Amino acid sequence: MDTVVNEVFKMVNADEGKIVEEAEFKKTMTEILGSIMLQLEGKPIVFSSSSVVHEPLASSTTDTLLPIPSTEVSDKI
Repeated sequence: MDTVVNEVFKMVNADEGKIVEEAEFKKTMTEILGSIMLQLEGKPIVFSSSSVVHEPLASSTTDTLLPIPSTEVSDKI
């Protein structure tokens, strides 16, 4: 990925370190992102991970996010 980004920066002369106006910055960023997207279409990036996603514990705060039954709501109003 770093190689792709560095190639694009060189292509649009974005690595000069000069101060630019907002309009020029937006134009340059659009060119950079468009070029990265085109390069990734031709060379997709593949990755894998050995991370494990754990289920939340029953006593977690997600229990408080459940909606209150309508009978309890009408009693509180």
